[in-house]
Amino acid sequence: MVVTPPSKKKRLPCRFLEKWQQNDLKFSGWLTKSNTGDSHAYCKLCNKDFRIDHGGLNDVNKHTNTAMHIKNLQAQNSTKSASNFFTRPDDDGVTQAEVLFAYSIAEHNIPFSYADHFTKLCKVMFPDSKIATKFACGRTKATQIVKRSLAPALQQDVITNLRTQPFSLAIDESNDRNTDKCLAILVRYFTSDSAKTRFLTMPICNIGTSQNIFDQLQQTFANYTIPWTNVLSFMSDNCSVMMGKNNSVMTRIKEQSPDVFDFGCVCHLANLCAVAGVKALPVSIDDMLVDIYYHFHHSSKRKEQYKEFLDFCDVEPSKLLKHATTRWLSLETCVDRTLHHWPALTSYFNSHCEVEKPGRIQRVAAQLSDHEIHLYFYFLSFILGPLNNFNTIFQASEARIGYLAAEMKTLLRTFLGKFVKSKLIQTTPDLTTIDYSNPDNQLPNSILSIGPKARGYLYDHSDDISPTVLQKLFSSVRQFYCAVVKKMVTKFPFNDPVVSCLAFLNPAERGNLDFNDTLKIVKRFPVLVPSTQFAALEEEFIDYQVSPVDELPKFDSDTRVDSYWAAVSAMTNKITRTARFPLLTRVTRAMCCIPNSNADCERVFSMVKKIHTEHRASLDNSTLCDLLTTKINSDCACFQLKPDKDLLKTAKKACVAYNKDCGN
Repeated sequence: MVVTPPSKKKRLPCRFLEKWQQNDLKFSGWLTKSNTGDSHAYCKLCNKDFRIDHGGLNDVNKHTNTAMHIKNLQAQNSTKSASNFFTRPDDDGVTQAEVLFAYSIAEHNIPFSYADHFTKLCKVMFPDSKIATKFACGRTKATQIVKRSLAPALQQDVITNLRTQPFSLAIDESNDRNTDKCLAILVRYFTSDSAKTRFLTMPICNIGTSQNIFDQLQQTFANYTIPWTNVLSFMSDNCSVMMGKNNSVMTRIKEQSPDVFDFGCVCHLANLCAVAGVKALPVSIDDMLVDIYYHFHHSSKRKEQYKEFLDFCDVEPSKLLKHATTRWLSLETCVDRTLHHWPALTSYFNSHCEVEKPGRIQRVAAQLSDHEIHLYFYFLSFILGPLNNFNTIFQASEARIGYLAAEMKTLLRTFLGKFVKSKLIQTTPDLTTIDYSNPDNQLPNSILSIGPKARGYLYDHSDDISPTVLQKLFSSVRQFYCAVVKKMVTKFPFNDPVVSCLAFLNPAERGNLDFNDTLKIVKRFPVLVPSTQFAALEEEFIDYQVSPVDELPKFDSDTRVDSYWAAVSAMTNKITRTARFPLLTRVTRAMCCIPNSNADCERVFSMVKKIHTEHRASLDNSTLCDLLTTKINSDCACFQLKPDKDLLKTAKKACVAYNKDCGN
């Protein structure tokens, strides 16, 4: 019997493994799987498939030793990448320089035409810099970087916040730019560290009816898909078109969102109080200030002549200021400056060659020589200070709405104390109910507050001032006080429940707080906290009120209220690591977004005057809006800007997109 040997076990073919190209740097870059099948591998250098089913990885090693592969590998190592011919190693550095330059143009109101010379100047100033030699940012490119890169990026951040959280809306209309009326639309919302006012847009609105203004708002909200339900409050000046009870912008906004809060601009109201008081005086102080200013304004000869009188009267030279009734703080500064120049002005106008002719010079000379008018100037210099201090407090950008109720009462008490008996003020709980116009409740002339300088002037010129003039003076002062107090009581929101309850924003009042005030706020603004969470809100309120001082963020005179509440909102529970005051800070952060006044809109128009100058007369409204967006919506200086990759990417494409739009 023949015994056959057992057959050998059939050997399985090798297959391509992906780990060869991943784990072995020797094969990375050229070895890959073949489209022929797993029994083959593909070499990118040789552009060919080779078998690996017999030896597997050994077959791959054998291929690396072939003459063709070695030749192709050497050729690859000695050949530069094609990308080197199309991109520059310092391309991002050049683009960043161009973005920073465009940003500086927007920040410092520099004409875009300056970019043409600056590009050439860079190459001359820094010939050894690769970035400077490749820097190319003329007027067109600088404009398009602002319009298509910087402004859209900053605007998108604003729009994202408006879609997701409560915010306040502030608008104002101006006709300062050519013949067009611009409607400035600003928003205020809470960022990570404080409440910030941002620029949204500024459309042209030449017909300033309430319907047209609201239509512009409606169109803006629709363009950016911003919900009206997120609007917390509305701020504007106090004209009937904006804030009237019937057929105003405010009534139309409340049709969209009934819970919107409005109380008017207190800075405008304080200015109206000052205007009402000055009008109650028997002389026109405004006209006199304007006459003096314009006598010298257009004449270099008169200014030179006046310098001799300044030297003769030993008056320190300083500029005569222009009084503008629309400038809230200008009256006091103009009055003080005129008092400083009074001896020199009196000498100049009384010795003028045209003083005998009827007209401005004769009129001003007579006024400067009148003791009564001199006394009115001393009185105004004394009494306008409290109104201007109040105005200065609430035209600040930081959140001071929590101080408004207390400051209004302080201002009213200050003016009442000037001419009303102090005992009546002390015993009356509600100062707005005092019968201040009753002569029996007013102070006698001997202690009526007219200011120490006016009293000193009366003492020094007692022989020159007749009893009739003296009686007229005190009567006019009383009329001034009555006019100011009447305007305050009528216009200021003393009885507004929201303003009265917002004192809880002030950290200094933490120990005196009443939860009912906070509860009134959340009921007034139901979007903040649902009624089912009122109990949890009260627990947080009590926790905040009884917490030791060292557990809470530091608060002193230099700390912003909104920054304090941002720090409180960042506090966490030590055990659960969750937010410690989520509901309470949701309310306080929202209330910090209510503007103190409409001063931010006024500041926008001041910026427009600096941007739209004679050197930039052809600037269109869209470019103006983009410049304002770049200036207002960024918190850093031009040398602090750090553009991210997305911003650099859009900046690179800015001019390409512009040329495409122009059909080039």
